[in-house]
Amino acid sequence: MYAKEISMLLVKPDGVSKGLTESIRDIILSQGLIIIEEIDKILRPETAKKLYWDVSDVRHRDYFPQLIEFMSSSPVHIFIVEGANAVKTVRFIIGKREPPSGIRQLWAEDIIRNVAHGPDGLENAGKEIKIVLEREVCRLKKVFLIGGMSESGKSTLGRYFDSRGIKRLKITSFLQNIKDREKAEGDFVSWNQKSVKERPEWVREEFTKEFVAVTSKQGIDYCVLESLYGPELGLYMKEALGKDKAIIIYVNMDLDVRLQRQMIRQNLTSLEEAKSLLLPRDEIKREWRVPEIRDVADFVIDNSGSLDELYKIADKIIRQHCPEIP
Repeated sequence: MYAKEISMLLVKPDGVSKGLTESIRDIILSQGLIIIEEIDKILRPETAKKLYWDVSDVRHRDYFPQLIEFMSSSPVHIFIVEGANAVKTVRFIIGKREPPSGIRQLWAEDIIRNVAHGPDGLENAGKEIKIVLEREVCRLKKVFLIGGMSESGKSTLGRYFDSRGIKRLKITSFLQNIKDREKAEGDFVSWNQKSVKERPEWVREEFTKEFVAVTSKQGIDYCVLESLYGPELGLYMKEALGKDKAIIIYVNMDLDVRLQRQMIRQNLTSLEEAKSLLLPRDEIKREWRVPEIRDVADFVIDNSGSLDELYKIADKIIRQHCPEIP
């Protein structure tokens, strides 16, 4: 009996452009493999070069420069799979170059445009997956990313998800881990603002790596993340983890309702007092482009009603995306 292995089938740009992804997915599943992660991405030239230079013997071939240019020219689709003898099964699915077999026999055009790539051994599988994903494999089944204006009910929604078995996590805790690892000086707020302004892509990449590492280590299957600063991190995580794995939720509430609820919650005696506390926070949110999260959200929740109404909306989302949760 074979032990479970993790491997990768990377659909090359020619396979993606021909619309072969769905057919290849069906073939993978028909061979008894489980797809634990899949994403679309455009490989950076340095990533494609590392894939073939550090791991494969293709670096010795005269067509190596053309291969790197092709692999970074347009999106690839990456299947991370698990199963008994997964490495050999993926290689069987892809087939040989010469004589052609597998899906290469069906759809390959030439030695470069030959539909798919897969690692040739278990050790290389781990190396290649880390290279193309630029992080560890994410075993997480679903992450809900919550955004919204101040006092809109993000934490209330997060706590309800947590009560349903979807672990509530804070974005700032992962960023703090990164700051600590970098041994950065100064307070967290200043470091975060400076980093996001000067190195936004680095922050998104490091955050996602830290998030995947922590949730994998803790064995977290489902979680909810509070709270998005702006649209970019949510979109990046959709690209990095898979659009069906990362779900963006925007909690919406009219300003008048937020002010009234703040007055009740904090025992304030006047609307002006509530405004003096809330409006400056809203201004900061707008600077961070929080309202733009609504434009990219999978769900926009109107939280102007009762708690029961909010919970019913949350239950509907959970049933749709986490059918395993009772």
